[in-house]
Amino acid sequence: MNQNYQAIVQEDKEDINSNDQTFLLGGALIFFNVFVMLFVGLYWMNPVMHEFISGNPLL
Repeated sequence: MNQNYQAIVQEDKEDINSNDQTFLLGGALIFFNVFVMLFVGLYWMNPVMHEFISGNPLL
């Protein structure tokens, strides 16, 4: 009985660690997505940034 309880407790600890990793990965993906959206938006709407990156003026 004691061994079964220890196995259950250890599985719960592993689930907590994987849950933390899931939140960390999800947060990183959301941050990256927002960064890309801002970059693309500024690239297409800001003539100075567009010319700096592409070398051509924004039409």
